Amino acid sequence: MTKLIVEDRIDRPVKDVFEAIVTVEGLSGFFVERTSAPMVPGTTVTWSFPHVDVEFDVEMGEIEPDRLVSWSWPGGQVTIELAPAGTSGGATALTITEQPMDDGIEGAARAAGQTQGWTYFVCTLRAYLLHGIRHFGLSDGIRATLAA
Repeated sequence: MTKLIVEDRIDRPVKDVFEAIVTVEGLSGFFVERTSAPMVPGTTVTWSFPHVDVEFDVEMGEIEPDRLVSWSWPGGQVTIELAPAGTSGGATALTITEQPMDDGIEGAARAAGQTQGWTYFVCTLRAYLLHGIRHFGLSDGIRATLAA
């Protein structure tokens, strides 16, 4: 099974990054326009992205405070792993894994789009945590296309 893995680092403690991802206030500050509830293992929440006219249910999976967040959503399973980066504990390494990514041109096109989406996720999370910027750059015009 093919996986998409996106890795980055944010210069904020793991606890801050985790809270931004799993709380209603945090997640709606940088990623979704609305979420129906905080992320709690075994629950289903609804995420809304009105800038692209999309709303769907997300089934929460395993969540370990300050270490792991996972969920299933249309098209696959997502896992975000968090770990201290550096020696001071003031930075967080993120590893985002989404699977499955199908083989072939359709799978490659989806992987390109999801790579773009996860890069956006990390950039907006960083802007939110480091600079207090909420939902910068939401756009329905960004497109990633794979052509033969």
